[in-house]
Amino acid sequence: MKIKTALTLKFTAIVAGILILFSIFTYEFSEIFRKNEFTDRLRNVSRNVVINYLDKEELTPSILKLIYEKQLNRFPQERLIIADEHHIVIFASKPAAETELDLLEQLYKKSNEIEITKKDTEYCAYIVHYNTKNYFVVSSAIDVVGQQKLKFLRYLLLVLITVCIFISFIFGFYFSKQSLQPIKNVIAEVDTINESNLHQRVNEGNGTDEIAKLAIVFNKMLERIEKSFELQKMFVANASHEFRTPLTAMKGQIEVLLLQDRTEKEYLAVFDSIQEDIQSLISLLNGLTELASANADFPNVSFTKVSVIEVIMEARESILHRKPNYKISIDWDDFPEEENAIQVSGDYALLHSVFINLMDNACKFSNDKTCVVKVCFKNAQIFISVIDKGEGINQKDLPLVFQAFYRSNDTRKVPGYGIGLSLVKKSIEIHHGSISISSEVGLGTEVSVCLPSIAMA
Repeated sequence: MKIKTALTLKFTAIVAGILILFSIFTYEFSEIFRKNEFTDRLRNVSRNVVINYLDKEELTPSILKLIYEKQLNRFPQERLIIADEHHIVIFASKPAAETELDLLEQLYKKSNEIEITKKDTEYCAYIVHYNTKNYFVVSSAIDVVGQQKLKFLRYLLLVLITVCIFISFIFGFYFSKQSLQPIKNVIAEVDTINESNLHQRVNEGNGTDEIAKLAIVFNKMLERIEKSFELQKMFVANASHEFRTPLTAMKGQIEVLLLQDRTEKEYLAVFDSIQEDIQSLISLLNGLTELASANADFPNVSFTKVSVIEVIMEARESILHRKPNYKISIDWDDFPEEENAIQVSGDYALLHSVFINLMDNACKFSNDKTCVVKVCFKNAQIFISVIDKGEGINQKDLPLVFQAFYRSNDTRKVPGYGIGLSLVKKSIEIHHGSISISSEVGLGTEVSVCLPSIAMA
């Protein structure tokens, strides 16, 4: 069932339920009011007849009966029975029926007023006190006018309920259609979006209601998808380019080698060059593997207590072991007294890779292959700055340095694939930290990392 139909039926059912309950209460209270009002009138009329009869001793039962039957204001099928305190019927407008005799018996025993309805007839039994004597009276009649009014009210309510339910169905259908129209518009707009126009966005309307919030969520999702597609395209383009360069070089060297016989020395030189290209491909593949893992939020990451001092020192030793010509100095701020203040909750291997990448980049792009690492402990946070004295980065390139495979024209001459900083940024974010970079052309670059210590938790 469509939402529009369901909303219409639910709205109609609610309105119908309210109308039916209202009609039932109206009808029942009208019936109670009619019965009480008719019974009061019946009692008052019959009481006047009884009092007149008892006041005038010359009135015999037969004369009273004649006068009673000739009254113009009598109720339809009105009957009257009077019994004295000896339980003897002294007047009966008609022969006493079984119901009337039963009411008299109950009146003798209970001495309370009794009102009942049997079929369409209203019965009223009560006691009249006259000259220190009690007289027992049973009066009955049919409220024809009142019942006709109730019958008319019943039909009127049925007609009104039917008409109102039909009207509520029409209006419910209209309003549900109007309410769901923005959703239909969102569906229509989303349906037009494909891989070729991911830049298109859904109309967010007033930006406050639920439909607008749905459109906002769609737009955020589209933005993420668009970024994913762009990263995928860039990944494919850059990866294919990076793979093509060493493969083309190896192919060219082998073709040249096969043109004619070479000496052993020449063969060995070509093999050494090919080995370097293969190692370059292996490094690229390793970088791509790490990048894929980073884009999946490092599914195999395991967080433990990691000492920042230890991981920085080990990263420095690893770089200097592989590249002895690098110079890395570490400037420690005052150590905090608490051990938790120098520890973070993180993955040792990831943090080790982060600082290796930062130190390696700083030395690689520094003219004298030197960098300085400054570590500061403040407000339960650990601040690490890696500073070099290289050529610096242009301001237009700074916002792009964390993108995978991005390399500015100024760095093309330095070996690399533009993967390191993107991995660093992702790793820092996994550890709930932040990273920023500042640089001035000709003066150098500073990369700042902030990590929350365990003491902050």
